[in-house]
Amino acid sequence: MRVLALTPYPPEGPSSRYRTYNFGPFLEREGVSLDIRPFMTPEMYRRWMAHKRLDVPMLAALAGRGTRRLLEVVQAGRYDLVWIHRQIAPAWHEPFARLLGRTARAVVFDMDDAVFTEYPIDSLLRRSHAATVGNTHLERYVGLISPETQTLVVPTVIDPHIYRPLARPPHPRVRPLVGWIGTGASFQSYLRPVLSAVVATCRDHGADFRVIAAASVREEVRAAGAEFTEWTLDGYLQALGELDIGIMPLQDDEYARGKCAFKLIEYGAMGLPSVATDIGANREVIADGETGFLAPDDATFARRLGELIGRPELRRRLGAGARRRVVEHYSLEAQAHAVAQLFRRLAGG
Repeated sequence: MRVLALTPYPPEGPSSRYRTYNFGPFLEREGVSLDIRPFMTPEMYRRWMAHKRLDVPMLAALAGRGTRRLLEVVQAGRYDLVWIHRQIAPAWHEPFARLLGRTARAVVFDMDDAVFTEYPIDSLLRRSHAATVGNTHLERYVGLISPETQTLVVPTVIDPHIYRPLARPPHPRVRPLVGWIGTGASFQSYLRPVLSAVVATCRDHGADFRVIAAASVREEVRAAGAEFTEWTLDGYLQALGELDIGIMPLQDDEYARGKCAFKLIEYGAMGLPSVATDIGANREVIADGETGFLAPDDATFARRLGELIGRPELRRRLGAGARRRVVEHYSLEAQAHAVAQLFRRLAGG
């Protein structure tokens, strides 16, 4: 089976990497060949993430890629199925959706965040035969907008053979290390509002705090008294593995309720316990008191974090439970099999 996969980003974009690219080898074993076509080139993506500016070179690049995307949509009928991650293109959503509805044999839409709060997807959903969604909150949205569209909940998952707990050095750090990993945008929305409080909690309980993110937040993180490690494709696993505890604070808004709690999956895969806001998919990923703690408010968040910092044996027990839970429920192999089954049903194979 041949599947055309349309993504907004190249592999450097985390959402496209985890929702599409990483599935390639596992789907191949299931007899599904992905032809992945990103809208942005790696150079465009790096430029956009560094500047977030629609200057003349970026506009020219977008126009060129838009023409390329139009051709890909016109030729969609050459494939058994089209799998769209987040959007067909960053603009002209309705015209692209109408055209794809005429050219594609079957369409599957994929979303891992509440992207409907940022741009229109309803028309594309109504033209999709199925949707792969990251959690039950997004599944409910699909059912509300397009009840005829099949849904399959596919958490954003990892390969547990790549994400593995690191062997602890013979002379570990004296102070426990708490950490957060994410994009610059996530930092601004969710960590920045509580950064000083998290640093204070860590300091009061004898721990250090590390942020693993884009270089754009380096100075702000260090000014708050935290460690900073720049996220890189070849270095983030080492940076994650050096942590003792992971955190995922969120604000209660529509976009946060649609998030897939991927940070918690990453922490768990590395054998780390976590503390997270009691909202959305965080409730699905964390088994409260068994793999980490859910916190309904800031005071509980600080108390649970302090408890983990002060109790090494509790960290080890919850971290081991988190690793088991991720391997059993959030592995690429298991989810790729479910996705392949959906594709075969839609393609009649």
